[in-house]
Amino acid sequence: MSSYGRTLSLFVVFVLGACAETNTFQTNGDGGPVIKNEAGQSFGQCKPGSDSDNDGIPDEVEGCNPAVDTDNDGIPDYADNDSDNDGVPDGIEGTADSDGDGIPDYKDEDSDNDGVKDGDEDLNGDGKLGCCLTTCGEQRAGCGKIDPNQCGPGQTCNGGQCTPSADFLCSNGESNPKSKQTYPTLGPDQNLPFFVCRKKKEDGTQGLKAIDFPKSGDGNWKIALEANTPYADLTVTGAAAQEAAAAFDYGQADQVVAGFVLSKPNAAAADVNAATSALVVAARSIAGVATANLLSTGSPITSHDKFPTVVSTRIALTLSAAKTAGAVRNALYKALLGKDVAKGGFDNYGPSVTEHRLRLQTQIRPDGRLIVLGGVAPTTMVNDATKKTQYILDDVSNGTGLATTSDGDTIECDPFIFKSNPIADIIWVVDDSGSMSGDRDNIIKNAKDFFARAIKSGLDFRMAITGVADPSSFNPFNPPITVGKLCSVASTDPFNDGGPDRFLNANEQSTFEACIGNPPYNEGSSEYGLAHAYEAVERALPRTAGAADKIRPEATLAIIFATDEVSKELKGGDYSPPGWTKQPAPTATGTCPLPAATQTQLDQFITPWVKFFTGGHPKWGAQGKAVVNLIGGLCSSSCAEVGHGYLELVKATGGISADICQTDLGATLQVIIDNITGAASPLVLQYTPISASLAVAVGGQQHVRSRVKGFDYVGSSNSLVLIGVAAQKGVEVVASYRRWVKQATID
Repeated sequence: MSSYGRTLSLFVVFVLGACAETNTFQTNGDGGPVIKNEAGQSFGQCKPGSDSDNDGIPDEVEGCNPAVDTDNDGIPDYADNDSDNDGVPDGIEGTADSDGDGIPDYKDEDSDNDGVKDGDEDLNGDGKLGCCLTTCGEQRAGCGKIDPNQCGPGQTCNGGQCTPSADFLCSNGESNPKSKQTYPTLGPDQNLPFFVCRKKKEDGTQGLKAIDFPKSGDGNWKIALEANTPYADLTVTGAAAQEAAAAFDYGQADQVVAGFVLSKPNAAAADVNAATSALVVAARSIAGVATANLLSTGSPITSHDKFPTVVSTRIALTLSAAKTAGAVRNALYKALLGKDVAKGGFDNYGPSVTEHRLRLQTQIRPDGRLIVLGGVAPTTMVNDATKKTQYILDDVSNGTGLATTSDGDTIECDPFIFKSNPIADIIWVVDDSGSMSGDRDNIIKNAKDFFARAIKSGLDFRMAITGVADPSSFNPFNPPITVGKLCSVASTDPFNDGGPDRFLNANEQSTFEACIGNPPYNEGSSEYGLAHAYEAVERALPRTAGAADKIRPEATLAIIFATDEVSKELKGGDYSPPGWTKQPAPTATGTCPLPAATQTQLDQFITPWVKFFTGGHPKWGAQGKAVVNLIGGLCSSSCAEVGHGYLELVKATGGISADICQTDLGATLQVIIDNITGAASPLVLQYTPISASLAVAVGGQQHVRSRVKGFDYVGSSNSLVLIGVAAQKGVEVVASYRRWVKQATID
């Protein structure tokens, strides 16, 4: 990947300089020294046979008598290493006339006359085509390190040389300024979607997205916000070392988010999960908050700059009296810092309601400082896909928008050839106990939106449902049960076996709903969710194309546990996965977190599941790899046992954990299907982007960030998803974004 942010900045400075003055040059009439321009700058001697600017072009060719200033920037060509100010140095452009218009390339800002300026084709001005390499193993600045027998994306190493010499996939958004059609199999350069990698047009219709980078010296943070978002550092009353706060407001009608960032000493040592849990507890003391329910624990990650971080923690706030998001945010400072914070002009805005959502990320720095970045928004707007509120909350809590004050940013441009829509096979493991009847009804109620969301995201999906019955139990009609049996028929018989084993297609929503309501067999108050998940996957292997009962070869496998109890294996049940040495099962109920010794025993017990679902099974390898999700008991759940065992699998595979005790599971199901779609997406970015800065073009059209029609970003898989956008196989897709510099340089 090439990084060209600073090059673009320099280009802007030169353009502004060119507009500031008109210049005339004084010479001695015989090619002697230029004395000065109107600004008083002097440039030494212009002398035939010399090369004053060391660009490989003699002074007399660039113009000595009279001196020539092609770009009118106050610097004569013989002293200017970019005479036409197009961003590509004269020494690279040379004296050839590529388009035959009588103007040499170094003086022609569009050397091939294709309608795209040279600086917009060679974005970093290095005279090379992105990361399309010439020799195998070539290490090029701005491109990832490669092995000696490797080349750029889309290239092959043949006899030490990289072929083809130019490919769209290694272009990094660049084309050849000396050719109208750089890529033989594609159209003219002017029709390629590289415009998203360039400075926006004057009408603002195409190009890079503008981003602001406010920072705080006291808090040692720099954050990324959409351009023109109001931001201010706030005064913390009696601030001690490492204590600081700031506010920012997304206050337009379709994007109400009251944002905040704060710094404080971390009282939870180096454990970022414990620090996050402490913040959840503190959120319950926000003035005016009646209840604060943890909807999702968030995902522990290592940040782009190598700090322990938990991203996308979701909390539902219910107030005793209606307030605006801004008012809730302002009260939050006192709850999290324990001190008053001056509002600094950031006060009430947005609708006054009793239901809000709090989204945040937490990060621990090496100096013991805890950084919290997030936002508060009305629940109705968070749940409305037509509003920008949804993805703005993601951007301020997904870990991509926070850095240290010393970090810089640069621009990346990732090209893709669209191959297919995301493909996923999804296995539900459903607890059918009496205490879960309302939760199963909740899933059924939201099934229509769940299916619709998947379809709108272009997800090619199939669903499968299995139960949790005791593997050793006997059904009076069908002895003994098949562990991991899939459901394919609608039945009200609690002892039915689910019919023929198979996945359900996207047009079988009614059967899906029936199977969720009544999965195979009667569980009889012994919920063996771990057992059925393991054997359902193993029975669906090997992956086989065209088989209704097998996982598809190209599909991302996802597992969703829906249960309000700990799996029976961890409550004295007798089960071990086929082929694995039996391990003693801990009694893992009640406390959260578990005692250290119990946690260690649990980790050992679930090793077969972790290996299976992370692609380390000794027989199945990557065929069994899955993203595991849980709708179950979290540490703060009011109606369910903590989902020990399941939670460890979610963490190991990058899934989502959500509270089964929610009144409405609709939002959670949306998050899960988005996460699965992202995991299945072929549009995976090279670097972690600042997600607020993303711009995407499909073919010749730039699309907006949208969860109705456009594109979206999924942080858990660092991928893009096209929503409501029809993309044909083979079409070019280009994504531009800013990223923090240190992610590529810190060991």
